[in-house]
Amino acid sequence: MAQESAFPSLYEYALARRCPRCRAESGLPCNAPRKHGQIASRNRIRAQAGQPPVELDPLEMLHVVRIDAGSRHQARDIAAAPWPEDRRPGRRYDSLEH
Repeated sequence: MAQESAFPSLYEYALARRCPRCRAESGLPCNAPRKHGQIASRNRIRAQAGQPPVELDPLEMLHVVRIDAGSRHQARDIAAAPWPEDRRPGRRYDSLEH
């Protein structure tokens, strides 16, 4: 539980990096028209079937290479942080700029 509050989400780690695939700047989502098209297509099919659109996971809109880099960064921060029982409540142990 302490790990969840001590570290940002994987999405925040990935978004903090520049995308090597589409060159989206840090803090901006990827320029991924195929991903947008796939999600729109899936939701059109669901609408035809009378089902509500699928709730979008923001990670789905980022390129995999950016997510992988964010995951490695997150893993390094977790490994460098104190053990969960030694962490102070409310303190973040990440290396992202706050």
